[in-house]
Order: sequence, then C-alpha cells, then structure tokens
Amino acid sequence: MEPNQNRIVAVDVETPNGKVPSICQIGLVVAEFGDIVKTESILVNPETWFDDFNIAVHGILPSDVEDAPTFPALWPRIAPFFADSVVVAHNAAFDLGVITGTLERYGIPVPDITYACTVQMARRRFSRETYGSYRLDTLCAAFDIPLENHHDALCDAKACYRLYRELLCDFGEDPRDVRPYRRKVKPAPMPTGRFSTESETETELRKLRELLDGVHPETFLNPGDSMAIAHWMDRHAGLSGEPPFDAIFAYLYRMISDKPLTVAEAQALFALLSAPFGTQA
Repeated sequence: MEPNQNRIVAVDVETPNGKVPSICQIGLVVAEFGDIVKTESILVNPETWFDDFNIAVHGILPSDVEDAPTFPALWPRIAPFFADSVVVAHNAAFDLGVITGTLERYGIPVPDITYACTVQMARRRFSRETYGSYRLDTLCAAFDIPLENHHDALCDAKACYRLYRELLCDFGEDPRDVRPYRRKVKPAPMPTGRFSTESETETELRKLRELLDGVHPETFLNPGDSMAIAHWMDRHAGLSGEPPFDAIFAYLYRMISDKPLTVAEAQALFALLSAPFGTQA
C-alpha cells in the first residue's frame, strides 16, 4: 500500500539503556493535511535494566514505568499510526531502529514503514556550519520552534513535526526525503573489542568524530552527548589499553566525568582521531 503523504506521524522514543532494544517512553504526533489531530505520550515498561546515563538524559526512573504497559501490550494500540502514513523522526535511524529492534526482540512482525528523517532533510538543505549542528535543540532554536522539555518523547516529537514542516515550507520538497525504511542490523561485536578491518576502524573513528563535532573545549557535556560517548567507549572497551586508543580513551573518560578538555587537549584528541590507522590486529 502506498503511504498517504497527507498523513504524517512524528515519533520519538526514549530508551532505558543502549544495549537492549527497548523503549521506556514513546511520543507520537499525528497530523492530517497539515493539522495536528492527535498526540500521545506513553510510558512503557521495557522489561529490562536502566542505565544511569539514560536516566540522566530523560529523567525516567524504573519506578515510573513499573505499572506501564509492556511493548507487546502497547503495540496493537499504536501500530495503526505506522500504517498508511509517513513516519517522521529526528535521526530516524535511531528511533525506527529502536522500534523495529523492539518488535524483533518480542517476535512481533515488523511492518513496512515509509519515513522521513529531519536530520537527513536538513543535511540536504544546508551545511552544518549554517547553524552549528544538526541537533534537534540547535535547529529548533534556529527556526524558533518551542522545545521546552528536550528528551521528553512527546515534546521532541512535536518539535520534530514542526521542524519537518519548516524545512518543507522554507526550502521546498526533495524527492529523496520520503523513502522505505530498511533496518540495518549491526554485526555482533568482536569479543576483544578490536576492529577487524581498516575500513571498520575508519568508520568507527568517523562516528566518534561526529559525536564530538558539536562539543566545544572548556565546556561541560550535556547528558545526551555524555551518554553517546560512553556507549561508544563501551562498545570498543577492548581497545582501551592499546596505542593510540589508550590516549583517546583517557580524553573521553575525562569528558564524561565532567572534566572539560582544554583547547590544546581537544586539538590533541582530534589529531589522534584524524591520523591514519591501519588494521588493529
């Protein structure tokens, strides 16, 4: 069935941890012909553990979701929002990855999803330097979009929908904006944490450089950046004792411990991340 592009569903999810596909809050904004007709803010019992970093981001505690529905109990209620609609999210690879990963975790069939990502839309329309980053809070400030409670799922979903509309109104449509969603399944990490190929090394270092791109020296990390960096470190912990990763991890550990780097230290870190690396064996 072709999606109805006059029906837009903006979605945002909050997660209890970075390892198990799971959701502790989902926000939904349903719009038809440009008018918001329904909003939902739903707490979800993820049936898994909470990471302190995630709690610091969204403020949701395990006790807050003890009596909330589990995802299998919730899905029949929200599944119709994903049918015959264009699903919009800011960094859709994350939100839709979590949703489809949670469906797979419970053995629930994954529906066909047609989506648009406001990060990708922004990248097609202006350079990062235009506003400093493609983060939701940065773009909301640039386009005068309210974001009173960032990392509340409904607040972020509302902001995402307004950003989607602003990008279309100000910059026009692009045929690449709306596309079928294809879940990318990450291969299981190597037990040692080592990179298996030079290409994988460069890819993971590029991801880390992108995480650090909007972080300025001599400033404290916000909880979202801190969580993302900590997750990167956790995934590659097996490298922490090997040069040059020992120095990289030392800098990252300082940053997530609320000890901002000096300008010189930040320059040294980026020099390490930008240096050519061979296969880590």
